[in-house]
Amino acid sequence: MKNIPLHKFEDPREFSRQDSLATPFEIARIDNLAEMTVTAVPHRHTYYEIFWILGGAGMHYVDFDEYRFLPNTFFFITPGQIHYPEIEKPLSGYVLLFTEDFLSMSRLDRDFLRGFDFFHRIDHPPTLRLTGEQGRPFTTLCEQMQSEYHGDGYGRLVILQSLLQNFLVLLQRAYNTTPTNADLRASEKLTQDYIRLIDQYFIEKQTVQDYAALLGITAGYLTEATHETLGIPASHLIRQRLIVEAKRLLVHSNRTVAEIGYYLNFADPSYFARFFKRESNFSPTQFKTHYREKYLLSRSS
Repeated sequence: MKNIPLHKFEDPREFSRQDSLATPFEIARIDNLAEMTVTAVPHRHTYYEIFWILGGAGMHYVDFDEYRFLPNTFFFITPGQIHYPEIEKPLSGYVLLFTEDFLSMSRLDRDFLRGFDFFHRIDHPPTLRLTGEQGRPFTTLCEQMQSEYHGDGYGRLVILQSLLQNFLVLLQRAYNTTPTNADLRASEKLTQDYIRLIDQYFIEKQTVQDYAALLGITAGYLTEATHETLGIPASHLIRQRLIVEAKRLLVHSNRTVAEIGYYLNFADPSYFARFFKRESNFSPTQFKTHYREKYLLSRSS
């Protein structure tokens, strides 16, 4: 996707510390950021980003879905996701940026970030709305992280890592509040592992049998788990991930429909076109034209 800007953590930002490369974590009040007072162009990151919105108004577009900015709302952006805000009224709140390496520095498992339902999950919305009372502990944690980020005290990095870990774990508790029995928890864990594998291998592995083999189970057992957890067959999640990537490429790259089909491992461009139409109700060309006009051309006029 050569035409879509890719923001890297090492890129300069107006709120970065001079030593930010040594601490791959940043936090800032949105209220003080000039870049959050205007509508941005669609872009993606190599890092994770969390918005904690306390006030303001507008729309947030994440991979072709629309979400309204409302008070006490979180937005979670996974590396590679395409997003941009449309600002109607200046936002207030916090923005956090961090890399996978930042938390792995504290000897956590490198898959730690893939254990949360709000990152890397194409089946879950990248947003969470809380009440004012529910949101207060998160605002307090943001205040603590911002104070530590701008300080120079002993053990600053360790404290930032600890605060962020606590922040993410509490977010997961708030995000996933539905009680489940032991059997369903096992199905959920298997489904989550399956979705993470799809995110890693969706281009080279496109059958349920492929992923069942990676997980050491049968394809039938995997489908039972996704039906129990999400109410859909396991194959649907593979198709869903392919469609998300196809949409990104159609709107934000100059590749032809045939080139995108080949890139996504479809041997026949006509089969890719039929697959896309069946899953999205648009032909690839219709989708490309519609969304380029809606999200790009209309915003530059």
